Amino acid sequence: MKVRKEVWNLLEIDKILSIFAKSLRSDLGLSVLTAITPCETIDTLRNRQNLLIAYRDYVDRYGDFPWNQNVSSVAEEIHAARKTALLTGQELVAVRMLLLLATRIKDVLNQVKDEFAPFAGVLKKIRDFKYEIESLAVLDEDGNLFDSATPTLLRIRKSEEAVRQSIRLRAQALFANSRINNMLQERLLTFRQNRFTVLVRQEFASRFPGTFIDRSGSGNSVYMEPRSLAELNSRLVLLIQDEEEEKRRILSELTQMILGREKAIVDAEGVLGQIDILYALTDVMGKYGWTLPELSKKPFFVFYDLLHPLLGEKGIPLTIECGRSFHVLVVTGPNTGGKTVALKTVGMGIILAWCGFPLPAKEGTVVGNLDNVFADIGDEQSIEQNLSTFSAHLKNIIHILSEATRSSLVLLDELGAGTDPQEGAALGIALIDTLREKKSITLATTHHNPIKSYALTTPHVETASMEFNVETLAPTYHLLMGIPGRSNAIYIAERYGMPSEVLQKARATLKEQEISMEEVIADLHERKALLNHEWEKMEEQRQKADLLSKEYSEKMKALEEQREKIIAKAEQQAATVLASAEEESRRMIRDLDEAARSVVQRNLHGKRENIREKRKELEQKEEKRFIKKMKDEKRNLEIGDAVSIAGTSITGTILALKGNKAEVQAGAARMDVPLISLTPTSKKVRDALPESPAMSATKPQGVPLSLMIRGMTVDEAMPLVEQYLDRAMRAGYLSVEIIHGRGEGILRREVHQFCAHLSYVESYRLGGPGEGGHGVTIVTFKK
Repeated sequence: MKVRKEVWNLLEIDKILSIFAKSLRSDLGLSVLTAITPCETIDTLRNRQNLLIAYRDYVDRYGDFPWNQNVSSVAEEIHAARKTALLTGQELVAVRMLLLLATRIKDVLNQVKDEFAPFAGVLKKIRDFKYEIESLAVLDEDGNLFDSATPTLLRIRKSEEAVRQSIRLRAQALFANSRINNMLQERLLTFRQNRFTVLVRQEFASRFPGTFIDRSGSGNSVYMEPRSLAELNSRLVLLIQDEEEEKRRILSELTQMILGREKAIVDAEGVLGQIDILYALTDVMGKYGWTLPELSKKPFFVFYDLLHPLLGEKGIPLTIECGRSFHVLVVTGPNTGGKTVALKTVGMGIILAWCGFPLPAKEGTVVGNLDNVFADIGDEQSIEQNLSTFSAHLKNIIHILSEATRSSLVLLDELGAGTDPQEGAALGIALIDTLREKKSITLATTHHNPIKSYALTTPHVETASMEFNVETLAPTYHLLMGIPGRSNAIYIAERYGMPSEVLQKARATLKEQEISMEEVIADLHERKALLNHEWEKMEEQRQKADLLSKEYSEKMKALEEQREKIIAKAEQQAATVLASAEEESRRMIRDLDEAARSVVQRNLHGKRENIREKRKELEQKEEKRFIKKMKDEKRNLEIGDAVSIAGTSITGTILALKGNKAEVQAGAARMDVPLISLTPTSKKVRDALPESPAMSATKPQGVPLSLMIRGMTVDEAMPLVEQYLDRAMRAGYLSVEIIHGRGEGILRREVHQFCAHLSYVESYRLGGPGEGGHGVTIVTFKK
């Protein structure tokens, strides 16, 4: 998208950007913000949006990116160093600080690049600065070189310190001389003009054995270099000169190193500025509830409750669209009713969206593929060219007509103003019709009735108006789509007490077609008021219906849960009675002699079968109830979700979805598990995975006394059985239960064959009375 600077300024975009500037943390972000321009293509815009979305997702999960409040821009200093060939110590420290922060951010991006794909482009712009950072480590935080910066600098500074020590020793001897001491203003050495001096009283200056260096501020004493310190001072001056030359040489080398990486450093600075911008955008979205618009490849826009941020709390939300079913929207309404603000709000929203920024609008807002924003708003009279207001508008409109395409947004304020009303209206209609034929997305405001009539009768042209309250005689600033605005001049005059005869003459003067037009508009306003009233009643009824529906659903759910609990309790009691009866019959049979026992067993055989059938029926009902509960509670599972397997303590991660089954990774094992047997878990899989015996001898925690594999296939069940028996054995259990169900006995045989080959299994058998019978295998471990 292209936007001329005149349009940018006309829509006050810089003032709106200042809202984001308040949330920036450095001049790096401010530099990027002030240079921001709309994206050139819809794909570039989508990438910019995706980067902001990825940044917000990262912050939500891991917190803010690394940052340093003291970081600042160094691009201008580096550019200036092309001429001076020298950066100061403080400037080099600023470069080091920037490179350190860029490296920290690069490390973060490297860690999450697979998780946040949009960061890839940012990551590429941050090069490796390890060598530069290490080289700049010779500077302290104030930009001073450490003694160890080079061996030469270390040797010079050691020599300087030795000379200074010698000077101090000679000064002590000088101060011990009573004759000399009487001449001194104070017994202190002072460093003056790169030489150590003493402060001598003015009256003794001619007799003091030394050289005049400077006069004190009061003029009552002079700074003099004692003769005994002259040679040492001269040596010190030479050493200081050597130090300055060495420091300059070091800084020059560091500067050349930085100049060699100028582009890479400027790119890194740009990335940091971009990160700061993302921080500010996220902050504004959080503080004010701004949203990112949806994007479309078609040229149109739909704004829901769009606010102009410069209006503050006084702003009225604007819901407006153009470009889908119509290409031209003509907005009418009273002066100061908000027509111009509506145009500017739309222009602001489009430009801000194409910069990749959030908007002060509701979710669902859509911005399409537009290539330019043109605007003719307000008085653009050119004093230099001595053009009238009307001529200035014409010049701008001619430019718009020559440049606008079917993907352009055109904003025209007060069509036909500034000239004869009839000619102005005719010119306005011709202009709108030309833009309609081009299919340009056009918003225009007007007062002229002929233009209103044209908008009402022309295809692909829609009308709207700024609402006016006839009771308070004030605009409400609400936009009414589909309804042209009526003229309120005569009505307002009547309300203010204009004589009736004047009003009658005014009405008589109006042309018949204009009166008819006003009647149509008045009728539309009345119809809209009626529709609004009916809509409010319907909305109130809908809310009541939703509330009743919700209450009914909650009550039905509670009743169903209560019913299920009662049935489950009854079936559990029935199962208990059956088990007790069966156990009692076995006990009574054991007490009989052999002959009687045989007769009784034959007679009870049929009854036992009936009991087994009843128990099986109860088990099936319980299983169906369990499955229904799982379905009611289950959410949609997705690849990567952490899940637990029903009837076990095993958790894993879904690798793939295969119809009504899922491939689950549980520790080292992979298995296909029915979706109905999986439930989401918040427990981290790595914490819940069973440990391998080869890795740890620690007893696993929370191993259940039984494993439910009923309803699974052999391929699904056996990995769970292997894993479960190993964990149970290491947990120190004497025996456990494998619940495989009766069925055809396939799972039972597989479990028995597997147990037969396990070295740590002492024995295995089918369950006895009260243990689940043939539907359960009891496995006993070796002691």
